[in-house]
Amino acid sequence: MNIKLRLTFLLIFVSMQTIFANVQTLTSKEINKQEIVPKTIEKEVKKEKLIIGYYGRPNTKSLGILGQSNIDQLVKKMREKEAYYKKELGNKVDIKMAFHIIYGLATSDAGRRGTYMLRLSEKSLIPYIQRAKEENFEVIIDLQMGTNTPVEALKPVLKYLKYDYVHLALDPEFKIPKHKKYPPGKYIGHIYAKDLNAAQELINNYIIENHLKKKQLIVHMFHKRMLRNKELVKKYENVDLIYNIDGHGDPAVKIKIYNSLYNKDETKIADSGFKIFYHADTYIMTPKQILGLESANGRQILRQPLYINYQ
Repeated sequence: MNIKLRLTFLLIFVSMQTIFANVQTLTSKEINKQEIVPKTIEKEVKKEKLIIGYYGRPNTKSLGILGQSNIDQLVKKMREKEAYYKKELGNKVDIKMAFHIIYGLATSDAGRRGTYMLRLSEKSLIPYIQRAKEENFEVIIDLQMGTNTPVEALKPVLKYLKYDYVHLALDPEFKIPKHKKYPPGKYIGHIYAKDLNAAQELINNYIIENHLKKKQLIVHMFHKRMLRNKELVKKYENVDLIYNIDGHGDPAVKIKIYNSLYNKDETKIADSGFKIFYHADTYIMTPKQILGLESANGRQILRQPLYINYQ
């Protein structure tokens, strides 16, 4: 396939990701089928720290807020968001901002590696890592996988863990089996607990061997089948696992899914994240609603997330 044709396929697929990301769109019709029970409002923020990430891919406006501005404008927006949270929460929590960067982008074209993945160039990534150091931000390197296993997807980016403030993320949605050659996004992808354990072990060992600080590993999900055999996921000494619940649509349905996927059992293994979509949610939840201090459309988050990400 020539380069021009491949770029055409890539542009089409990027547009498809914008439309079909998180295939289960959460609509008001679903809410009407469910009984919504108001919850008791909490009085105080329980978390001592919150991470707030701006998600996307550099120079790709359709994939999230991170790629919709140059880095100076982006930092300005993030500082404004930080100030907004501090005001809303009464300066009771330490806010840490983060660049959440799609490094491994799933594509409709298998590419020369046959992985259906397009990696971000180091030239595009390093300015964000350098700027994060200046701003005291964190960086999250996100991997959509394609035919790669989590371990295969992670290996090329382990070198960036030398920076204390760089962390990693896995997105099972665009994972496809090696033996089935259909493009990512046709079906909702998934990984197994054994895959996640292998990924954590890889990171844990790399940290030990290179005398690095503990790292966060974020796993995106909006359906229970995206991480299968979840009860078998292990906890590793040098990895802080975060389940990022990233459905979009009406807040009441988003909250219902969050409370279902991140229950009391999960708190023993992982912390949690909650995602906000500027253009796909029916309205933008407030910090107090996201943290479960106030209800949204009659539902309330039961366990406060550590990570809040905006796309």
